[in-house]
Amino acid sequence: MSQSQSQQPFPLNPDFGRGCYRRRIRLRALPGRVEAELEDSNHGLRCAIDHDGQRVTGVESETLRVPFSTCSGASEPLRALIGVELSLQPRAIAEAVNPRANCTHLYDLALLAIAHGHRNAGGGPSSRNYELRVDDEHDGPSDAMVWLDGELIHHWHAADWTIASPAELSDKPLYKGFAAWANDEFDGDAREAAFVLHKGYFVASARRYDLNAAAGQAATAHMYLPGVCHSYSPGIVEQAVRLENSVRDFSDCPEQLLRFG
Repeated sequence: MSQSQSQQPFPLNPDFGRGCYRRRIRLRALPGRVEAELEDSNHGLRCAIDHDGQRVTGVESETLRVPFSTCSGASEPLRALIGVELSLQPRAIAEAVNPRANCTHLYDLALLAIAHGHRNAGGGPSSRNYELRVDDEHDGPSDAMVWLDGELIHHWHAADWTIASPAELSDKPLYKGFAAWANDEFDGDAREAAFVLHKGYFVASARRYDLNAAAGQAATAHMYLPGVCHSYSPGIVEQAVRLENSVRDFSDCPEQLLRFG
């Protein structure tokens, strides 16, 4: 494959600049189990972790709406989380279980489920709900917001992968280097919500493109992030094909999120 082919841009989204990216995450703790759901413009995912109060004893997952034909295979590497201690921080889990071998978003959802299992084992609430909104970054910084159980936790203005405001976070990166400063800046619920918003901001950038128009194309046609996740892994990416109608626009219908329609 030539360099020009590998860098071929996706078709542009004609509606970009008139909408927003939305994501909802729902976590529900049951005795010895946490069920988690995520839906946004590009993904519809479910997972569940079983635990004994100390460690993960089982992992299940469903890929309901995903970009590539190979994404469903990410359920198997996710099982490497079995045996992980509920009390571990995400960066410690990442040292034991390779995030790049997994679907990024399914892996992140499972880590939220593990953290929720730990909270609930200590007497925390049985449910937790996140809602994200990132306005299209068009003619200036976008508004990036995350709510936890209806309470606004973070509201950032961001442009070009950098926070513009609030002033105390000005010039902080939202791509490489995010974890280094965010782990020091926040703790508790504010830290978890910051990472949830950071992940959403990353996916929001995909709204610039009409990915449904690229249905049927091989993943190797757009190798911007080789090895970054399960479907872009060597031996798998060569089989990956972009699926039809995998992208939805929830700009004006957030109530449809987590209905997986």
